[in-house]
Amino acid sequence: MVDLQERSKRMLLTLVIIFLGLAVLQRFTSNAAITTIPWWVTVVILAAIVSGYMWIRTSLEDRKAEAEWIEQEGRVYIRRMEHERQQRASATNQEQ
Repeated sequence: MVDLQERSKRMLLTLVIIFLGLAVLQRFTSNAAITTIPWWVTVVILAAIVSGYMWIRTSLEDRKAEAEWIEQEGRVYIRRMEHERQQRASATNQEQ
């Protein structure tokens, strides 16, 4: 839950910085191509960029989590195999 709150705070801070940057850009640029574009188009383009970034970041986190899960399951499987080997070895020793 804490991680989700931290992400929300970072996302909100990023959006505030983007908004302030756009406000400053619009205020202090004159006759530039960016000022002829409606503000909502700029916001949509920036939202698409942020969305793409978040998608890439999330997919990397998912891959990392999946790799950790696979590694953990592999360890469990290896422990089971070693346990079975020990049981077979002790059974063989008891028969002799």
